[in-house]
Amino acid sequence: MKVAKCIIGPAVLMMSQIMYSQAPAPSLTVGENTHLNAGGIVTVGYAGDYGDAIPSDHGLNWGLNGTMSGYYYNPNFLNFTVTPYYNQSRNDSEFQSLTGASGVNGTANFFTGSNFPGSVNYHFDRNSTGTFGLAGQPNFTTIGDSQGFGINWSALLPDWPTLSVGYSQGGGHSNIYGTSEEANSDSKLFNVRSTYGLAGFNLNGFYTHLSLNSQSPEFLTSEPQTAAQDSSGQSMGVSATHSLPLQGTFFTNYNRSTVDSNYSDGLAGGTNSSSYTTDQENVGATIHPTLKLSLSGNESYTGDLSGYLAQSLSTNGAPVPGINLGGGSHSLTMGGGAGYQFTNNLSSSAQATHYDQFFFGKDYSGTFVSGTLSYGKRLLNMFTFSASVIDSSIDEQNNALGFVGNVNYFHRIKGWETSGQFSYAQNVQTLLVTYTASYYNYSASIHRRFGDGGRWHWSGAFGGSHSGLSQAPGTNNHSESYSTSFGNPRFTAQGTYTQAVGASLMGGGILQGLPPTPGVTDFILYNGRSYGGGISGTPIPRLVIAATYNRALSNTLAQVSSHNDTQIYNAQLQYHLRRIGLQAGFTRFTQGISAVGTPASTTSYFVGFSRWFNFF
Repeated sequence: MKVAKCIIGPAVLMMSQIMYSQAPAPSLTVGENTHLNAGGIVTVGYAGDYGDAIPSDHGLNWGLNGTMSGYYYNPNFLNFTVTPYYNQSRNDSEFQSLTGASGVNGTANFFTGSNFPGSVNYHFDRNSTGTFGLAGQPNFTTIGDSQGFGINWSALLPDWPTLSVGYSQGGGHSNIYGTSEEANSDSKLFNVRSTYGLAGFNLNGFYTHLSLNSQSPEFLTSEPQTAAQDSSGQSMGVSATHSLPLQGTFFTNYNRSTVDSNYSDGLAGGTNSSSYTTDQENVGATIHPTLKLSLSGNESYTGDLSGYLAQSLSTNGAPVPGINLGGGSHSLTMGGGAGYQFTNNLSSSAQATHYDQFFFGKDYSGTFVSGTLSYGKRLLNMFTFSASVIDSSIDEQNNALGFVGNVNYFHRIKGWETSGQFSYAQNVQTLLVTYTASYYNYSASIHRRFGDGGRWHWSGAFGGSHSGLSQAPGTNNHSESYSTSFGNPRFTAQGTYTQAVGASLMGGGILQGLPPTPGVTDFILYNGRSYGGGISGTPIPRLVIAATYNRALSNTLAQVSSHNDTQIYNAQLQYHLRRIGLQAGFTRFTQGISAVGTPASTTSYFVGFSRWFNFF
């Protein structure tokens, strides 16, 4: 009962919804006020596994996927749900585990519908299988444990400011399968939010404190990026909005973020630290003198551009290391614009923005003027588009012309449904006025139904993206993807292929893709591709058969270069009649990372029976 994450056809994904014909669950009353319902799927069968990274074993095995819910006194007073599971894997269920996952998830809600609602949640997962790497790109399979706890409470009194308080903490420990490389994290988050309406103003305020400790696989670290990171930070802010005459709106906000981080190099044993304090202030207004005309103006200030950039690249609250635009960096912008709706489908806008910035020890000023034209009705019954022209000047010289264009396409050709999208940008502004970026994205798809009643279908799709900084060769990232599917309500076959080349950063224990970013020179280079496919079918009612194959190949370059290869084969058979089911599964998983060891593989199988029980 052991397998890693894989692609399974729609028929298999729907099995948990159609497998059982469950009778209404009886309710158990404990005392006078406690009402409970409980049920679950119990699976018993013969399982075996063998491989390089685990001891071989076989024999009778059992698992449970249960649920219990209930309430005390009244569902609005206290209600709860608990979902325990034991020894679950992808061989015979939707769980992801190479070694049989076990755990529990629970949620309790109290005072629902009152002025003081609250909730508590907890989860614990053991031997769960996950991934470490870039979202949507070839990555690494991990095995580990995790747990988390959270509590939330609100005070919602009429005519008083609202108050919402939350606290959560969690952590996890995992190993990249087949190696001793670890990926760990622990976090604590506390937040407070409040809203209030006063004299026509909508007021908002918040405070957040985050502590994060993480450890990344050492072969994916690069100086000054590091294997361990310990960060703590807080952010606070206030904002206000108010309506204006002429259908207008005024807004203003102020935020301050402070982050302190220590980075420890797992190989050299050294420690680096960084500290960011970023202030952001924005003021602006929009009005509509007529139904077709809109006018806007805004001003904004950002202090410590290094901190702003480091935090904006983060996906989990921990800034990425190695970003330094120099002491005292800041940015002040002022701008205004106008828009006009000529017809229901034709509109235009113009925008002018002036920048005063200080970074890398120098002052810079620049002005960007842009004009945009959009047409929303399909031209020739196929195309919609928008286009922008950008004129920029820096320090009253170095004039450059930029362009942004978007085209959307849709057309039906004798039963074939075709669609596409293309976006292109050249010399568009980035955070820093002395840098510009260029990119283009594209996608297309085709779909066709055929046969009696259109029961059969075929579809294909592809897409890609390319981006980079004009002033920094070597910062280009690009990715492409292709997919196809074919089938009918009883049979589906599908295939996918993706590839990506570019740069990434390690921050807070997460490897994240790096968009074109000024001031970032230390990153992890990667390239990879993945491909796979699967088939699933229901040859007779209640019988589902599925098989998949996936492979991911990648290369990474940080402190060392590594060639990485992951493969997985998976097959399943499930047949259900009312509450009883027959289940069988086979998995073979292999993962190799050249920088830290030889490939390791695992093979597992299972055949058995399952039954739904209403316990009470």
